Amino acid sequence: MQFMILARYSQEVVKGIILDPAGIAVRDQHAFKFYSALGGKIVNYWFTKDIEYNFAIVVDFPDAEAAHAAVLTGYSTGAFLEGKLIPLCTTEELVGTLTRAQEAAAIFYPPTETGGDEA
Repeated sequence: MQFMILARYSQEVVKGIILDPAGIAVRDQHAFKFYSALGGKIVNYWFTKDIEYNFAIVVDFPDAEAAHAAVLTGYSTGAFLEGKLIPLCTTEELVGTLTRAQEAAAIFYPPTETGGDEA
C-alpha cells in the first residue's frame, strides 16, 4: 500500500536545518532505515518550496497500520507540527473502488429522502 506523507517541521527543526544545511542530507539514510524498520520502502521524496508542508514522501508500506505507526512516531518526537497521511491507489484499484461505489449507489439514499426500508 502506497501512502503520501506531507509534513511540516517544527520551528526548532527549521532553525536547526538553517544553521546546518548539510545536516539535512544525513536524513536520507535515516529515513530509509526508519521506514524499513516498519516494513516500508521509500518510493520517492521531495522537499517543498512551501510554507504549509516542508516535505512530501511516498512510501510503500505493508499495511495501513505500519503507515499510521510511522506518522505517530514522527509526531511523538515534536519534530513535526502537522501533516497528512494520504492513501494512494493505482488506476486499476480506483476502477475496483468505483465499481463497488456503483453497486452501493443503487442502495443508498440521503437522509433527506425516504427509501422505503425504515424500521
